[in-house]
Amino acid sequence: MKVVYESPPESMREHVVAASKAMKMGDWKTCHSFIINEKMNGKVWDLFPEADKVRTMLVRKIQEESLRTYLFTYSSVYDSISMETLSDMFELDLPTVHSIISKMIINEELMASLDQPTQTVVMHRTEPTAQQNLALQLAEKLGSLVENNERVFDHKQGTYGGYFRDQKDGYRKNEGYMRRGGYRQQQSQTAY
Repeated sequence: MKVVYESPPESMREHVVAASKAMKMGDWKTCHSFIINEKMNGKVWDLFPEADKVRTMLVRKIQEESLRTYLFTYSSVYDSISMETLSDMFELDLPTVHSIISKMIINEELMASLDQPTQTVVMHRTEPTAQQNLALQLAEKLGSLVENNERVFDHKQGTYGGYFRDQKDGYRKNEGYMRRGGYRQQQSQTAY
């Protein structure tokens, strides 16, 4: 059995990817901790005017989008779920939860209905067609392929962002080959 160890995120990109994975699971607090922390504050959020208002707005958006993502991801698991439960899970007030779910239903993003007396979201079962299942499988495989390619690319580059670690102005001067006239010609013949 192969054990995979994932290290904590280091770059901004890794923070965003980790946050999106947490959001996909409906874990808004973990998502929040990846997006708003000391490292990200120093590199991103503190650069905005009125940074505290930006962070407050981000927390709110993370909560709302985590609720939406949770409903997208887990609607097939539930027959019904209480809006009060969702309100507690995502620390949003009940009218906000009601508004988000209503918009999702109206936009046909969520196949459900609201039971007003019990404040419950009742899910409607819709089985995906064979073509939709294949499309989902393809999307998952493409996503993992892209992620693996990015990992390999970052590994080959040696650093984050495509900058070469010990090299000034791109490639080192007077080393390697130069392309001239459609063929490779060694630039310098140095005998050691």
